Amino acid sequence: MLIVGMEASWTLVGALFAAGILFALAELVLPSGGILTVLSLAALGGAVAAAFVMSQTGGLVALAGVAILTPLMVYVAIRVWPHTPLARWIILPGPSQVAKAGDLAHLDPRELEGRVGVTKTLLRPAGKMMLDGRQVDCMTEGDLVPPGRKVKIVSVHGSRVVVRPVEEEKG
Repeated sequence: MLIVGMEASWTLVGALFAAGILFALAELVLPSGGILTVLSLAALGGAVAAAFVMSQTGGLVALAGVAILTPLMVYVAIRVWPHTPLARWIILPGPSQVAKAGDLAHLDPRELEGRVGVTKTLLRPAGKMMLDGRQVDCMTEGDLVPPGRKVKIVSVHGSRVVVRPVEEEKG
């Protein structure tokens, strides 16, 4: 029996299964826009078809293997892979993982007013400052403030933190 010009054999079935798994794994790390997923599904489908050509029992075993393997691979892709070092290197942090002014929302604005931090970026007039080891989005009252300069929190309106440069004491 022939499948696309090749004689069906268990070696072909195994090769197609292996190709399907490799394409699926490659999809996790290569931006293919779904092309590798389509190739993976085609290879796994071809493996099942070739197994059915060899024998009905072999085809059913191959079909059961794909039916078990596919949800398992989807589970790994969704639940396990994002927590691996490679995924953390590839995936950008979500909004909940990036410090922002909203992180200070649980504090009373009166507690923040008057506190002093250091600018991390150029404030033109918006930028970032460090306050108690946390990065905070802030803005000035219109001044340009260079990085590394001390700033004092003048007011807090929701997640908007307004700062003013601290005058350096001359001694």
